[in-house]
Formats: sequence, C-alpha cells, structure tokens
Amino acid sequence: MDEERKKAYQDRFKARIAEWEAKLDQLSARIRRSEADLRVKLKDEESDLRKKLDSAKARLRELQEASGDGWDEIRAGADTLWTDLKDAWERTSKKAPPKDPQA
Repeated sequence: MDEERKKAYQDRFKARIAEWEAKLDQLSARIRRSEADLRVKLKDEESDLRKKLDSAKARLRELQEASGDGWDEIRAGADTLWTDLKDAWERTSKKAPPKDPQA
C-alpha cells in the first residue's frame, strides 16, 4: 500500500477515535442521569467501550509504525475493532436514558 493511502487511512482512523470519544462523553452524561441500578450496569458497559477505544488508539500507533504486509494485517484487525466498538455502542446506547432535551 502506498504512503498516501496509508496516511489517508490513518487520518480517517484518528477522526473515528475523536468521534467515538465524543460519543462516549455524551453517553457518560446520559448514564449519570439514569437510575442507580441501571447506572451501575451502564458504567460497566461504558468501561468496556472505553477499553475498546483504547485498543483503537493502540492500533493507530501500530498502524503508524507498521509497513508492508504487516500494515495490511494490522489494518484488517483495525476494521474488525471498529465493528466490535460500533456493535457494543449500539447495545449500550439503547439502554441509556435519552439525550437531555435541553442539550
């Protein structure tokens, strides 16, 4: 893969990380407004989401350092990581209270 395409992929990866950090911050606010028993369950799920996001950040560092065939393998794993994060987000987000209507 040429350097331009690698750079473009890494830039998209960075943008996704920023997007997911913002989504998780919004989810945290929604969790804080939930009932106590639900809040405990959601905090665990939020923690899992943050771990997945940390994995994405680590994968970005690997992408930035990799070359050749190794880069393609890391990219394939990165794509799977995003799918896992998105699926976990959808499950957790549905359980959280709705967004604050005043926000």
